[in-house]
Amino acid sequence: MNEIITHKSINQERSQLINRALVADLLRQEGVCSRATLAQLSGLKQATITNIIGEFIECGLVVETGLMSGCKGRRSIGVTLNDALYKVIGIRMTRRAFYISIVGLSGKVYAVEEYPIGPRDDVQNTISRIRNAIQDIRRENASTNIPAVCMAMPGPYREDRDQLLFVTELSGWQNFPIKKALTEGFDIPIYITNDANASAFAQLWYRSKEYGIRNMIYVLAGQGIGCGIITDGKLVLGQRGIAGEFGHNTINYRGAPCECGNRGCLEKYCSFLVFCQNITRRLQAGESSVLDENSLTSANISAAVRAGDRVAREEYEKVCEFLSIGIVNLINQFNPGMIVIGDELAEVAPDILLQIVCDKVHACINPLVYNDITIEVNRLPESPALLGAAAIAARNVLSDPTKLMKHEKED
Repeated sequence: MNEIITHKSINQERSQLINRALVADLLRQEGVCSRATLAQLSGLKQATITNIIGEFIECGLVVETGLMSGCKGRRSIGVTLNDALYKVIGIRMTRRAFYISIVGLSGKVYAVEEYPIGPRDDVQNTISRIRNAIQDIRRENASTNIPAVCMAMPGPYREDRDQLLFVTELSGWQNFPIKKALTEGFDIPIYITNDANASAFAQLWYRSKEYGIRNMIYVLAGQGIGCGIITDGKLVLGQRGIAGEFGHNTINYRGAPCECGNRGCLEKYCSFLVFCQNITRRLQAGESSVLDENSLTSANISAAVRAGDRVAREEYEKVCEFLSIGIVNLINQFNPGMIVIGDELAEVAPDILLQIVCDKVHACINPLVYNDITIEVNRLPESPALLGAAAIAARNVLSDPTKLMKHEKED
């Protein structure tokens, strides 16, 4: 008899957890919502919604916003997530800098700051700087609870081993215990993810109501090449969390060696890093260009490509062509409803890149498939990897609001 009661209690707790997470996510998607609308959207009883919102108000997760118009002319009190009390921290690590954002559980971005990484900043020094930045943010926002942090890394991260398997142009980070070093002494959870996965999750988080977004692929074309895959509204991680490393698909088995141990990887033909190396090689060979080796910034390269500089334009079209071949393979493998391309390579000349990719897809993909795919460059206002890191932190908070409720009672 006691065993039956225990099982019943466990099932009831699970049901309550699922219901709370559902309501919290609906509030995140809708912004401001009445209790009646939440009941309608969730399929839960009005009494259940009333109880959940009461719990959320008690722990400060939700605040009432005042009267709002309802159906049939009725007015009801709106509720919304309380960004004033709860925010998360998103971090993006790149090869030249790390970026930190402060984001509300609603998804609103409150602050973004860049921290350059110099040639003398090794992994230990950089980790120390990130930890200090987190501590500064918590101290400067003493009236705000920060229940989670997430950092997006430029390479495949295995959580079970707490290490990057390999990473291009980021010396010292491979096999380093990143999470252990970051979390030591902190009383809040810190999550680590891959930058392409974070970027894909940002599209899902901020554009959840758009057609095709629940089956989409985000192609991160930056210093390296990778992708984040969303299938049926969920991020595809694979057995060890390293799915989506399509930049390490072999396109030339006799090609250049790669940091991953393979040869002829796609990344060695179409990353922004390779793009710059190809331009440098032609400049060193004496070819005429408005660019010079000491001024290969993203802004200068973009201006040169758009102005029709022969070296810059030819090399850009070449890397875009290779990238488009990789995207054709992704479409054949995953049948997405949407492809979003972002990061440094896409930002050089989005219109040129998009035209090359669409032409290649149109030429190589069956029309019945091609006509059902939206292909675009990133439209989010901030770095998708940075937004996605914060969104993953927020998702982990909202998926179990019970933790906030328990913390509030303990205080």
